[in-house]
Amino acid sequence: MIWASGLALVQGALAGEAGMVTVEQRTQSFTIILNGSVSEVTPLFGPVREAEWAPDWSPRFIHLVQGVQREGVVFTTSPGDGRDRLWLLTTYDVRNGRVEYVVVTPAFTANEIKIRVVPDREQHCKATITYRRSALTPAGNEEVAKLDAHWAEEQRIHWETAINEALAKGRRP
Repeated sequence: MIWASGLALVQGALAGEAGMVTVEQRTQSFTIILNGSVSEVTPLFGPVREAEWAPDWSPRFIHLVQGVQREGVVFTTSPGDGRDRLWLLTTYDVRNGRVEYVVVTPAFTANEIKIRVVPDREQHCKATITYRRSALTPAGNEEVAKLDAHWAEEQRIHWETAINEALAKGRRP
């Protein structure tokens, strides 16, 4: 987590010294209401089980090759924009409802994703998802700028709907 922010700061300092455009950083959060307990919901934010609610999710695991959900897992994704992303699962704590990633798109952006799941009534919970996106080069500034309130609302609706549908499917006889 710290190295991603540090790298963005170094890149920004170098860009400023060279008279280039400054690189940007932005943080945005959204909260979703989910129809399940913390222990039931938290695994759905892991790299393996995310596919249960995000049909286009297809990580390619580097460490651990078999694709388990635990701290230290490294994998890549290719979301279709031509920029592969390298992911590191830095926190995976189902009991305390915490999942955190560092995601790097080389020569473009460094990102932190922090997910915190807390109880909210019996068999319900709230998950707050926080993204910090840092441009590594001026080309990444446009991607950072997308992290706004409109983006957060679209994500909130999508994540809440998709995860609750996956939870409902899992309970059907």
